[in-house]
Amino acid sequence: MCGRYRLSRRKQIIEEHFDSVSGDEDWSPRYNIAPTQPILVIRQHPKEPVRELSLMRWGLIPSWSKDPSSGLSL
Repeated sequence: MCGRYRLSRRKQIIEEHFDSVSGDEDWSPRYNIAPTQPILVIRQHPKEPVRELSLMRWGLIPSWSKDPSSGLSL
C-alpha cells in the first residue's frame, strides 16, 4: 500500500458531521498520512446506533501473512 491522503478537518467538525462521540485519543488535522501511521476511523456498534471516533493503524496485512510486519512498506 503506497497511497497517502489527508484529514484536514478538526475533531469537533468531524464529531458534529457524523454525529459521533470520541474516545480519549487526541488528534489534529494532518496533510500527509502514510501507511503505518495512526488514523481516525468512525466505528458503529452493530447493535446500538452509536458512532465512535477511534485511532487505528492504517495499512494492509495480506491474508496469507503470518507476521504483521510483512505488510509494512518502507
